[in-house]
Amino acid sequence: MKPKRLKREAAYQLLLNSDRRHAGALASDQLRPKMRRSTPEFLRIYEAECRRKRVFVEEVEELERRLNRIAVTVRLITGDPQFRALLASEGLAAMPKTLALRFSDSPPAHTSSQPASAEANPTSAGEICPEVLALLRDCTGPAGLFALLRLVHPVRQMEIARLMIARGPVSLNYVKMLVALTPLSLLVKDIQPLHELSSFSENRRVEMEQELAKLSGAFLGALDRRGPASLELVAACRYFDRLMNNSSVVRYLARNFPGRFEEFHSLSLPVFN
Repeated sequence: MKPKRLKREAAYQLLLNSDRRHAGALASDQLRPKMRRSTPEFLRIYEAECRRKRVFVEEVEELERRLNRIAVTVRLITGDPQFRALLASEGLAAMPKTLALRFSDSPPAHTSSQPASAEANPTSAGEICPEVLALLRDCTGPAGLFALLRLVHPVRQMEIARLMIARGPVSLNYVKMLVALTPLSLLVKDIQPLHELSSFSENRRVEMEQELAKLSGAFLGALDRRGPASLELVAACRYFDRLMNNSSVVRYLARNFPGRFEEFHSLSLPVFN
């Protein structure tokens, strides 16, 4: 028996309905990317990310502490008029401008690399803001990334994008962890918290959310400061190294600051071992 042939109009409607169902399924999958996630795995990702941020922030703070120690030392030794005269006679009076500003209590203003606020160009709920699209234009992200970003407000989209870029290659699990620990006020209206946190108590969820927010803020702030501070430290160390390689300066410091001479030498060591 031959199969019944459909009329052209009926066939078209069948195909159209099929396409609509397929599109709906795709949209549903994109809204909430399906992932296998256990509570231990979620905690592993969370704890590893918190640990990585703490280490990075501490490294930048140590860099800034060393820079400040050099500034304090230069202020100390240049407070001696005879030593300033010695520097002038040895051609060492000119120091990096950033170092001079720092020990004069006027630290140079670092230009933040943070992109313009996503709130500057209002974006409808559930859309990706233009600033995030521009930020991620040359980056490769995991499949399902934009579906997750649509669950949060533009300001949170921007923060997540910056964290992704700073981290390097990221997985969908990492992005989903950031979205899952987004404050309710930054989630798109009518979107409930992701199910990955369902096994945690409310107090524990809030604690994790606050800790990650605090560390993320500190991390992004340190990220903005690291480049300028690194360049400033290199210039300061090179200047101090020039001082410690000048025999007249070394004799003067050894004679007039005997208790701090070893400290002076340590400050002239290479920035990165």
